[in-house]
Amino acid sequence: MYESLVAEYIGFSIPPFVPRRNMDFDLPKPKQHNLIYSIVGVRRCGKTFFLYQLMDRLMREGVPRDRIFHFTLDDERVMPFSERTLSDLLDAYYKLVPEAVEGCYLFLDEIQEAPCWTNFVRRISEQRKVTIVLTGSSSKLLSKDIPTHLRGRSLSKEIWPLGFDEYCDFRGVVHEGVESLTAEAAGRLEVAFFEYLQVGGFPAVQNMLPLDRVQLLQGYAAEIVTKDVLERFETTSIRVAERFARNALRSTGLKFSVNNQLKDIRAAGMSASNEKLYALLDDLEDAHLVFRVNDYTLSIKENPRSSSKVYSVDPGLALAVAPASHLDVGQRLETAVFVELKRRFGADRTNVIATYSAVDCPEVDFIVGDVALGDQHQLLQVAVRTGAEAGLGLSPDRLPKKYKSEIGNLETAMKRSGLDTGAVITLSEEAEFPVSSGTVRLVPAWKWFLGR
Repeated sequence: MYESLVAEYIGFSIPPFVPRRNMDFDLPKPKQHNLIYSIVGVRRCGKTFFLYQLMDRLMREGVPRDRIFHFTLDDERVMPFSERTLSDLLDAYYKLVPEAVEGCYLFLDEIQEAPCWTNFVRRISEQRKVTIVLTGSSSKLLSKDIPTHLRGRSLSKEIWPLGFDEYCDFRGVVHEGVESLTAEAAGRLEVAFFEYLQVGGFPAVQNMLPLDRVQLLQGYAAEIVTKDVLERFETTSIRVAERFARNALRSTGLKFSVNNQLKDIRAAGMSASNEKLYALLDDLEDAHLVFRVNDYTLSIKENPRSSSKVYSVDPGLALAVAPASHLDVGQRLETAVFVELKRRFGADRTNVIATYSAVDCPEVDFIVGDVALGDQHQLLQVAVRTGAEAGLGLSPDRLPKKYKSEIGNLETAMKRSGLDTGAVITLSEEAEFPVSSGTVRLVPAWKWFLGR
């Protein structure tokens, strides 16, 4: 019954796209009992176009187009769904392309729209020679749920808004060969990075006028709260959820107190409780809207109610929901650094990214490493500027008091962690400081982001 619709999808031409970097799956050839691959991430970050990128790569490697079946399950022509819809679509595909029974790739977009999709996907992966790739944005397909539904038979890939290198690709800014760039090219990258902190990395907003961009990003935030949080969890009222989420986004890069938020919500005449707000914070993190970063600890037991810093999934999104002139560039810089760390290390063990503090060290913004294995491999501070001039190698003693303290904290954390280097990510400064425990480097943000 779906032959004509399926034929349309088989003949679908992949639209032009800017390839995303560092985001490849090693897709196996179709066979029974393959792992099921799922692409997850915040809404509107480019998951569907990443499917197109995977499909394009397969065709370049010689896979015939008709051995790749891509279908979007939010197509109104298959609604309302029945329990047979997915099976009927696949049967129609095999009828049109009989040789696909010998092996094919199934790309199912917005899979959560179909009822009983987990049972269908598991059955097909066991009975057919297939490689299955799924995406979904709604409340029914958040990243931590997929392994549960598929009982350990899936492998997830997190997709993020554009990194700075991808932002440069979208804007046509040359960024290859970071170490050998001319001063003029480096200057262009510095300007581009400052713009990146304002625009952010959501693909659809890249070429929009500022007011339109802000309006669209605000819509993204509202959509995530209503569709990826409230529909799924029914944690609390829409007014409470929207206010709480907005305050969390505005607090990006700062400590976020649920108790203070409870007072704010009650002062506004709304009903809430600590339990509901802590649950709501969990839900917002599941939806990839905001993330908590806890303090580095060797304790096995986590304290879910300890005070944490929070970070938006995107600096441009945080700026869009903040009052005019509220969110400073330091918060956006720190947010961008956090998201880049998640992009690089987020698939590693839990809490691989933390803050560091001790009695004699109030705070270092990030320590990256595996606490359980005692493997600390990066210490990072974030500062818009330190007062140092690039390349002079000034003594820390000559820095302004605020930044002398930050470098002092970094030095202490280096001693305690056994690391002999630490970095301060700045907007434009570049220098090195010898300290008692090693060397502190000042690194321009654009160079750090491009220097994987």
